[in-house]
Amino acid sequence: MKPESGQVSLRAPVPSDLDVRAALGVSAEINRMYGFVSDTPAAMTRDRAERWLKDTQNHPNAWIIEEDGKLVGGVGLNNLNEADRRARLAIGLFNERHLGRGIGRKAINLVLQQAFGPLGLHRVDLRVLSFNIRAIRCYEACGFRLEGIERESALVGGEWHDDWIMAILEEDFRARTAARQAGRS
Repeated sequence: MKPESGQVSLRAPVPSDLDVRAALGVSAEINRMYGFVSDTPAAMTRDRAERWLKDTQNHPNAWIIEEDGKLVGGVGLNNLNEADRRARLAIGLFNERHLGRGIGRKAINLVLQQAFGPLGLHRVDLRVLSFNIRAIRCYEACGFRLEGIERESALVGGEWHDDWIMAILEEDFRARTAARQAGRS
């Protein structure tokens, strides 16, 4: 069993992230969980890392995930709809050695604090491939609930897979937070 992660934090991207992101490379296993399958996954070239950094810097609600001060992934709230007070969560860790250690769970909880705090959202949802059990368990541990299934909506490696739609509402998040705090008292 992998050890629990260290200190997880979110921060804005900085220019030095370019070299770190390039060095972390591309994981075939992680790409498959996103639905990208290739016999030869595209390498993390400097140009590709530059595009990633620029996209992250230009995104109003995207953050770098750090563990113990080191870049390990990225997270963002996409499609923010101010009228309906909702957004879609997207998260990714970049290297397999960071999986299964609680980093994603900690990062998601930090994002949800922003979403239901300063951003004033009512709902955060996400999409996840049905075979990505590790991610589904993480989302459930963060309070997301399955709301629907898009049957056979993703063709991955020549096979059809379902997309799950999961969400958490502000009231769910607040209740979970209160219960955790009461448990510590």
